[in-house]
Amino acid sequence: MFDPRTILDLGLPAHVMVQLGDRWSPAWLVGRVHCANGWVALVQCTDATGREQTVRLPADQIAVSRPTVQRR
Repeated sequence: MFDPRTILDLGLPAHVMVQLGDRWSPAWLVGRVHCANGWVALVQCTDATGREQTVRLPADQIAVSRPTVQRR
């Protein structure tokens, strides 16, 4: 279960990792909004083509440090 304190306790802007598709990328957390379906993070990051993007992502796709991958 997602703990919103992950992003709520950070000062803005904050360096985070974001899940974009099947990869994790460094990004800046620049905002956060509570919507009807939960917390949404506004982040600035570089996409797979190298272009800088500002996107809204569900807060459960944000990590303060690089997540560890569990091998099966």
